Amino acid sequence: MWLGLVLLISIFGLIITEIIHRTLVAFIGAAAVLFILSLQHRLPSIATILTWMDHGTLALLFGMMIIVALLSRTGVFEYISVHIVEYSKGSMWRLFFMLMIFDAVLSAFLDNVTTMLLLAPVALSLCKALNIDPRPLLIPLSIFGNIGGCSTLIGDPPNIIIGNALKEHIGFVDFLRVLGPGVLLTMPFIFAFVKWYYGDALFGQKINVDIDELRAKYPIRDMNLLIRSGTILIFVILLFFLHPVMHMEPAYVAVFGAIAILLTGSHDEFEYALEKVEWDSLLFFAGLFVFTEGIAKLGLLRAIADELSTLIASFPIGQRQIGAMLLVELVAGIASAFVDNIPFTTTMLPVIIQMSENVQGISIEALAWALCFGADFGGIGTLIGSSANIVMAGIAAEAGFPITFKSFFRIGWPVMCISLCIAGAYLAALEGAGTFKVKDDDSASYS
Repeated sequence: MWLGLVLLISIFGLIITEIIHRTLVAFIGAAAVLFILSLQHRLPSIATILTWMDHGTLALLFGMMIIVALLSRTGVFEYISVHIVEYSKGSMWRLFFMLMIFDAVLSAFLDNVTTMLLLAPVALSLCKALNIDPRPLLIPLSIFGNIGGCSTLIGDPPNIIIGNALKEHIGFVDFLRVLGPGVLLTMPFIFAFVKWYYGDALFGQKINVDIDELRAKYPIRDMNLLIRSGTILIFVILLFFLHPVMHMEPAYVAVFGAIAILLTGSHDEFEYALEKVEWDSLLFFAGLFVFTEGIAKLGLLRAIADELSTLIASFPIGQRQIGAMLLVELVAGIASAFVDNIPFTTTMLPVIIQMSENVQGISIEALAWALCFGADFGGIGTLIGSSANIVMAGIAAEAGFPITFKSFFRIGWPVMCISLCIAGAYLAALEGAGTFKVKDDDSASYS
């Protein structure tokens, strides 16, 4: 366990200081954890290590990167940006508010990684048209995407993982019913904080541009490609929405959509799409998945979970469930800020199931909602906390506007703390109202 803790601190220290490129750091971490496992005679086979990577996430990213790359070639993102500027009526705050609300709503029904791949190019084009730094739009775009994605089963990868594993206990409507109001309560506070954080430096600006000039400068460049790629994207999004009914994984849908666009296009479009894929982000994810799974194998997260179970069992039975929810949310929130929330959620799921079975007075549903809020909102805290953050940073770097760990942390960490506090208060209110059924099982290991 201690080796895992030292390695975790060392690797994330390298990522934070940015002495070495984050992709290389992820591979160093993966190699180091595998070396430690080999010294303990627990080195898994190559086939097993490959299963540690979340192939669904990698395939989803790859497919959507190709679709978005070819869409961006048509000029449609610049075209949309011009209309957003027009509707903002000269107010930077109104422009920001409209974009973030659209982002949060879209993220509730699409995976927030997909939403980031769709909207980040729009934000870049928007800032290019206004001649401003895009980072004050891109970072909040990732934050509001994470918050909005928390409200549904299909909006955030941790929710998909939790919903699939606990489908006998919670369903699609339950996510909307329980998480939706919590997200709506959180958003006004985040808007207020972001407005205070950026202040007049961003929102004090007036948008003084000639709309007719912008329309002439940013027309649709390739209508044929727009019709092809736009039609396929509509089908892809439709299939994403139908995921609860058709049970077709979003990764398959994205890859099939990318193949369809490439098959109907030219050789030049094929080369352009491959050139625009964020290969360094995909490799970073691959290395990070291996590293975090290896850390789990070293027993660090399991040790934390065992301590949690013991601590929760020590609470008076009447306060046990609320204590369990708040502890799970807090631990999940802090951990998800530093360990990507996809592998963290996968690791924590059996832990909360075990806790609900072994500790009297708590229900799996209550712990599931706490884990959802913690993993989703915790991913806001740092640049490496969620897949959407990493994708956003990759897109920004490709456009020539690198986002450092520190610059994201300065706004992401306080937003995470605010969100977790509001979600915790919301869960406490639900518990006080008797929303969650408390298990009363004399066979529990701890009573």
